Amino acid sequence: MEIAIQTPLEHTDYSRLLDIWQAADELGFAAGFTFDHFVPLRPSDQPDTRPHRPGEVPEGPQLEGWVTLAALGAATRRLDVGTLVSGVTYRHPILLAKMAVTLDHVTDGRAVLGLGAAWHDSEHVMYGFEFPGVGDRMTMLDETLEAFGLLCTADNPVDYHGRFVSLTGACFDPKPVRAVGVPVLVGGSGQRLRRITARRADWYNGFWAPWEWAEINAGFDTLLKHAGRRPDDLKRTVLVFAELSGDVEACEVLVKRFQSLWGGTADQVRARVLAGSPGEMIDVLESYAAAGVDMAILHIHPEQDTAELRAFAEQVLPAFNS
Repeated sequence: MEIAIQTPLEHTDYSRLLDIWQAADELGFAAGFTFDHFVPLRPSDQPDTRPHRPGEVPEGPQLEGWVTLAALGAATRRLDVGTLVSGVTYRHPILLAKMAVTLDHVTDGRAVLGLGAAWHDSEHVMYGFEFPGVGDRMTMLDETLEAFGLLCTADNPVDYHGRFVSLTGACFDPKPVRAVGVPVLVGGSGQRLRRITARRADWYNGFWAPWEWAEINAGFDTLLKHAGRRPDDLKRTVLVFAELSGDVEACEVLVKRFQSLWGGTADQVRARVLAGSPGEMIDVLESYAAAGVDMAILHIHPEQDTAELRAFAEQVLPAFNS
């Protein structure tokens, strides 16, 4: 199983992010992801805790996800780089496609296009982004991915006419660096999103606990078969919240935070987050690997000490980087 990182862009600065990403690049992590929001998120802000009320977001600095990602990608050498994930409502689909392929060239073929159907309604209200119903947002996601595939593979010009995406004699150059194109990652839950993923995506990301992945993966295998694809055509990735310090108090804060969000016992939360000793972290990651997860993406705050990231790389990564 590959191990990657995700760093939120809130309450931090670029120099701090650069330190974390260059360390991850050096230490053997597989990929790095930003997230794509315009304001910091509250502790309770997760896709499964809606509805939100406008104005209930914390103040503070928040860097833009794609510009930061391009800078970090240019400053690293190995990491695959992407957003986890961009809401399809935030940017015009063709602008997004052009950004993804440009990033692929900036990084010499390391870009990943991470997309979802968007969920943070407070952010949409605040900035005037349209926030259609979930059915329309899923259609937007489906059409954006279909059009992206055409633009990256078809000879110019390209015609495509959907409800939300329309191309008429569209030129699209350059194409992606790699012959296989820019991998598409879809993040989220819900049955329709999983059907779209099975048809259109190369990677999937979810928040599922280790004991939930068997059912999720079996469902994907069936959907992939119906789409004329193989199970190994879809990389399965999980976002795992992490506290790498080993500090007992900090680990307990992480556990209590997610116990309040997810419910269940403290032991159940500890079984799906990384907090504690290296051995405990290995046990949790091994449970994800045994459940059929191909990549664990560690959500770490940029204020995490790079020495702690190095200790993790020395004590935990060798169990998975064979």
